[in-house]
Amino acid sequence: MEALIYGYVRDDLADGRSDELEVAMCDMASSAGFCFAATFHESTPGDGTAFAELTAELKRADAHHVVVPSLDHLAGQTIPRDILIAKLAQEAAAQVLTVESC
Repeated sequence: MEALIYGYVRDDLADGRSDELEVAMCDMASSAGFCFAATFHESTPGDGTAFAELTAELKRADAHHVVVPSLDHLAGQTIPRDILIAKLAQEAAAQVLTVESC
């Protein structure tokens, strides 16, 4: 059984290309041997609601991988990127992968 991976996209950085970014994340997940489960969209910059929902879903599903189009999607929130990545690692033992690095 393939490990689950969830996507996370900040819509303000997607420039209307959310569908294209999601396809790229699905393709990356598939080529890396993951089962792509869902994408969490942060629609309000700095809100963090989707990030909190993602973290809760990772714990609920016992999943440990997140894919983002780029690490920029974890920046610009009220909490700096490194802290968000550490929060995913600490709370859900999750690793962050990027489409651009694969």
